[in-house]
Amino acid sequence: MSRRKFDDRIVLGVASRCKWGYPQTLICNPIKRQEPFPTIFWLSCPFLVQKCGELESQQGVKDMESFLSSGVPLQKWVQYHLAHRMIKLSLLSLGTKIFFRKRRRCLWAALQSGGIGGIQNINSFNVKCLHLQMASWLGLGYHPAGTWLARHFHEIDCSTPMQQGCLM
Repeated sequence: MSRRKFDDRIVLGVASRCKWGYPQTLICNPIKRQEPFPTIFWLSCPFLVQKCGELESQQGVKDMESFLSSGVPLQKWVQYHLAHRMIKLSLLSLGTKIFFRKRRRCLWAALQSGGIGGIQNINSFNVKCLHLQMASWLGLGYHPAGTWLARHFHEIDCSTPMQQGCLM
């Protein structure tokens, strides 16, 4: 299993936990080192990270995009992106928003654009990666492709605690 690079200093909280009490999804600060960090929800469960990687290697991203484009109204997908944008902006303090609007206009523009995972073209069924989709589904409790995710991820918890090196 490969380790994705992650800076735990941007963690704001835990969005979901497994049945063993370990974090599955983290809530992240939308700013990292004075730059936008596009991922609000970060999949932290090694069990699910591995499952997402396995499914991605089997063309899972294309499969999810096909599911979305054939069964989900585009407006529902766009609304999902916009919900992520609103959450991202809500995580910033009023003072930070004012500062960015006045002094860091490019940064402010970047924070106001894009959707889930920083995807810029929210008017297409573009899926960045399954890790991001799973984290968003668990973090928000819904996803336009929730039935697809449920079908491909029968289990979202490992069978024993610490089985996959979960961290508290």
